[in-house]
Parts: sequence; structure tokens; C-alpha cells
Amino acid sequence: MGRLRKLSQGERIVLVAGVLLIADLLILPWHDIELGGRLEGLVDTTLSAVQEPYAGYGIAAVVLTAVMVVQIVLTRLLSVRLPAPPVPWSQIHLILGIFVAVVLVIKLVRLTDSLGYGAYSGVLAGILVAYGAWSMSREGEEPL
Repeated sequence: MGRLRKLSQGERIVLVAGVLLIADLLILPWHDIELGGRLEGLVDTTLSAVQEPYAGYGIAAVVLTAVMVVQIVLTRLLSVRLPAPPVPWSQIHLILGIFVAVVLVIKLVRLTDSLGYGAYSGVLAGILVAYGAWSMSREGEEPL
């Protein structure tokens, strides 16, 4: 618990919202296809964000969110020294966070028929990840 206290507010938001977003994208239903009749009971008709339609958007969001979460866990919680990127990590998080939120909104609006609850919670979590990244960029980079 002591290590979590050294995280900034933005890092905590990215960490919690990022883990929830990854779970949402991989598990929760983004689309619920109506087959009708007896087929509905025999076949799983829900699709997660990493399944078609437009699976690439969901996969990109999972990968980029995982990069953000892993970087925070490694450098801030486990004190691993990563190579210094040409721009501060806070700026990388900001760019990735905005990209994740935009990609999820695009995925949501590309096909609005029979959306599942995972689509709405996923977009909300994506916006929270972007907000956390923005908050990190405002806090500035702390020397390790």
C-alpha cells in the first residue's frame, strides 16, 4: 500500500482506469447481435471490443493502454529504470491516452446497432485514461 501512495493522482487514474478498460475491452459485450428464435439460446451472440466488427480499434486500445499501465507499474511501483525516451513519459502518456479515447469513440460510432453495455463503460474508461494522462502531463515529470 505504501508504494501506491507515491503515485500521483494522474498515475492512479491511469492505472485504475487502464486496468478496468483492458478488462472491459477483453471481456464485456460491446455488441449484442439479435439472431431470434432458438439460435439465440444456443449461440453466444455477444462480441467484445477485440472481436469484429472493427476489431482493430479494440486491439489498438488494449495494446496502448497496456503500455501505459506497464510503464507506470515498472517505473513507479517496481522502481525499474527504463531507457529515457526522447520526450518525457508524461507526454507519451498524454498522446497515448488521447489516442485511446479517440479510437474508442470511433469504434462506438462506426456501428451503433445493438450496442452492449461494455461499449459505454469502455468509452467512459477510455476518457478516464485520457483524463489521467492529461493530469499526469500537468503534474510534470518527477525525477526518479
